[in-house]
Amino acid sequence: MKYETSQIKNIALVGTKGTGKTTFLEAALFSAGATGRMGRVDDGNSIIDYDPIEIERKQSIYSKVTPVEWSDHKINIIDTPGYADFIGDAFGALSVADVAVFVIDAVNAVEIPILRLYNLAKRKNKARVFFINKLDAERSDFDAALASIKDKLDLGATLFQIPMGAKDGFKGVIDLLNMKAYVSEGGTTKEIEIPADLSENAKEKRMALVEAIAESDESLLEKYLEAGELSEDELKKGVVRGIATGQLHPVFIGSAYNNLGVSAFLNFVAANFPGPVDMPALEAKKSDGTPLSIKADSKGPLVAQVFKTTSDPGIGDVFFFRVYSGTINSGEEVYNSNQSTGERIGHLINVRGKDRIDVSSAPAGDIAAVAKLKNTQISDTFSTKAERIELPPVEFPAPVVAMAVVPKSKKDQDKLGIGLSKLTEIDPTFTYHVDKEFSETIVTGMGDVQIEVMVRRLLDRYGVEVELGKPHIPYREKITKKSEKQGKHKKQTGGHGQYGDCWLCLEPLPAGGNYEFVNAIVGGSIPSKYVPAVEKGVKEAMQKGTLAGYPVVDLKVTVFDGSYHDVDSSDMSFQIAGSLAFKNAMEEAVPQLLEPIVNLEVYAPQDYMGDLSSDVSQRRGRVTGMDAGILRARVPMAELYQYSANLKSITSGAGTYTIEFSNYDVVPLHIAQKIIDETKREKEEKNK
Repeated sequence: MKYETSQIKNIALVGTKGTGKTTFLEAALFSAGATGRMGRVDDGNSIIDYDPIEIERKQSIYSKVTPVEWSDHKINIIDTPGYADFIGDAFGALSVADVAVFVIDAVNAVEIPILRLYNLAKRKNKARVFFINKLDAERSDFDAALASIKDKLDLGATLFQIPMGAKDGFKGVIDLLNMKAYVSEGGTTKEIEIPADLSENAKEKRMALVEAIAESDESLLEKYLEAGELSEDELKKGVVRGIATGQLHPVFIGSAYNNLGVSAFLNFVAANFPGPVDMPALEAKKSDGTPLSIKADSKGPLVAQVFKTTSDPGIGDVFFFRVYSGTINSGEEVYNSNQSTGERIGHLINVRGKDRIDVSSAPAGDIAAVAKLKNTQISDTFSTKAERIELPPVEFPAPVVAMAVVPKSKKDQDKLGIGLSKLTEIDPTFTYHVDKEFSETIVTGMGDVQIEVMVRRLLDRYGVEVELGKPHIPYREKITKKSEKQGKHKKQTGGHGQYGDCWLCLEPLPAGGNYEFVNAIVGGSIPSKYVPAVEKGVKEAMQKGTLAGYPVVDLKVTVFDGSYHDVDSSDMSFQIAGSLAFKNAMEEAVPQLLEPIVNLEVYAPQDYMGDLSSDVSQRRGRVTGMDAGILRARVPMAELYQYSANLKSITSGAGTYTIEFSNYDVVPLHIAQKIIDETKREKEEKNK
């Protein structure tokens, strides 16, 4: 069936690990008749999580865009991973969803990791609603879960449904807006009259709901205060507008595992959720920088953005995009405004688990995918060559965990760069670079689990086998006192000899002073043509340091005297003399070892703050601030190796963190000596 923009809804299921997001999507597909069974993540037969790694780990590690056809609407549901290491996919999903549905476990209520995504959705002005899941669980507590939502996420969260029964007695939901009750019989949903014993409570809760809807809009509030009621049409418009503008944050309920409340939720989505036409205009710009606003209009100028890519062994790279304006048709040419090149759109597809469903077109508001594009990346905008419109790039979190990767063979070394490049194209939160200082390849990700998964994919898909190790820390050296020394290179051979002689003065600069070279030669003791060679020798020696072999920083070097020979002096002679003078002066300049310090922000439940603070102290860090659920500290980079795993252990998986380079600071003497000794051992092993 072909859908118009007005028939499309885009929602993202967001929540922490184990809240039942994938199970909800399985139930939605089953309820819509798209599948003949409900897959189970724990049983390894999920229709949605079919990737071998997901089956093995029994958890989602990639977001899935799945269309569900319901009541003459196409609901694009994006199931996002709940594990913190794969949070990047949730960021991508929130960039294109109109409504973020935060799935809350009725047993564990709101868990701290969800705060980061909730704050992102709030900052991006995304509509936000809640679905309290697992109400039939033995330890479920509806009231506690609702209180947790109000306390930790949104005080104004409003009940749109109430449960019928609790725990193993939970049998259905009551829709307060339409005053209907839904129960499940034989795996399908049935509408019934509201039970008499729940009627009064439902009426009271509905009155509170109507008041909340009225208060979300000034014109509605004025009408409600005058008439004491609102019509069904006014209520519906108020709900759509209230959700779209962030004035209403509905709370829904159910049990995805037993398919209770899922159909009622889909009914509400189709009838009352804002669609693309209801959402605020999107800010964009033309190639000349002219700003413009984009509204969902299938006949407007083409504007679409790629937010996700995958690699399919059967058809190659697959690019998922949302159309914000205009229409994209199979077989047509579009213009990639970011890459300044045309791209031919082949077969447009929708994805449902392993199935690929061909579609002829994607109108404004829709999400679709296409394979085998040549020059497109995540965040690129499709437009026309005449318009050349660009959207702001999709926001992704910065990776925080770094690991060194060592190829196991020469063959693996040759293929490593290609394999890593492919993986970084698929996931922007996974990056790599070659550290020239240590000649090692470094990968960075959101956590150790994500990196392990990427290494597994590197082997499975690209045949590259590597080992993970601890990356080198980029220490630096700095002098603490002024020093003057001579460097003299004199060598006599059969023909021309070698002669270079210079005096250098080394002085420490303030932190961040970098490097300064001063030519203070007077009287021609060193001809000016040889001074650059002296500096070259100094720079080469600076890169190797003298304490532990690390580059020297924050240094002023002055060449102030020397001598030369008319025949035997040369650039090379003075380069060697400069290096010798530098090394000699460093010995008396009392060098220190510096280490990189990072700003650390940890997000975790308040109960863990004491343990986290102690852990920071043990890592030679200093806590600089503490708010509700957030700890800030300055910690040496060297002490944060495998911090991700340790944080998960301390917080039972509830903690996340970010790091950002701050500055260099002096390494304590006893630790500096260990680093110096370790560096010497490494050099000796390499020279064997």
